[in-house]
Amino acid sequence: MNIAVDAMGGDNAPDAIVQGVIEAAKEWPDTRLTLVGDEARLTPLLQGAPGNVSIRHASETIEAEDEPVRAVRRKKDSSMVVAGTLVKEKQCEAMISAGNTGALMATGLLVVGRIPGIERPALAPMLPSMSEGGTLCLDLGANMDASAQHLLQYAIMGSIYRSRVDGLQRPRCGLLNVGTEAGKGNELTKAAYPLLEEAPVHFVGNVEARDVLKGACDVLVCDASPATLC
Repeated sequence: MNIAVDAMGGDNAPDAIVQGVIEAAKEWPDTRLTLVGDEARLTPLLQGAPGNVSIRHASETIEAEDEPVRAVRRKKDSSMVVAGTLVKEKQCEAMISAGNTGALMATGLLVVGRIPGIERPALAPMLPSMSEGGTLCLDLGANMDASAQHLLQYAIMGSIYRSRVDGLQRPRCGLLNVGTEAGKGNELTKAAYPLLEEAPVHFVGNVEARDVLKGACDVLVCDASPATLC
C-alpha cells in the first residue's frame, strides 16, 4: 500500500508531520509513504528516514483560514490537492491530512470522488468506550443538514469499516436518539429508523447518548450537530 500524506497541513507542519511519517515507516516497512509538499523544506527533515518514504513536490499550501472549496479549486498544486490527485489516479491507495478540514472534505468530493451510491462523505472518529474497541461515530462534522438517506449511507459505510478494518464479524449499528423506543426522536431520526431496519447492517435500534460510552453499539449513526453527544 502507498499512502499519500499532506506534509504541509496542520499544526507544526511540516516538521511534526515528517517525524510521524518516519516513525510510521519504521513500524510498517511494507507500507510506502509519500510525503506531499515543498521538496526544499522536506528533504532536510528526512535524514535517516527508511527507504519506504518518498517525496512528491507540491508548490502551494492550503491554509487554515482559506475558504475550502475556493482553495481546492484555485490551489491546484497545493499539497492537499496533489495528495488527493495521487489517490484519484491510483498512484496511492489513501491520503492523510491534518490540515483544513473543510478543504479536505472538498478534496474528497471534487478531486478523489465519491463511492457510487454515497452522496456525502462523513467524519468518523473513534469514540473510546468501556467496551473493547470503542465506537465509530459518523457523521461528526462533515455535513450540517443530513437526510435520512445520508444516515443510512453512514450506517453502511461505518459497518463496512468496522468489519474490514477492525475485524468485527457483525458490528452493531445504533442510531443516536433521545430514547430507545422506535417512535422517539425528531423527523430525521423517525425517517431514518425504518431505513436502517431494512438496511444490510446489524441495526440494534436507537441508542441514548448516556449508553454510548458503555459500548451499546460498535457504529453510532448521527447528524453533525455540535451538541449531538452532549
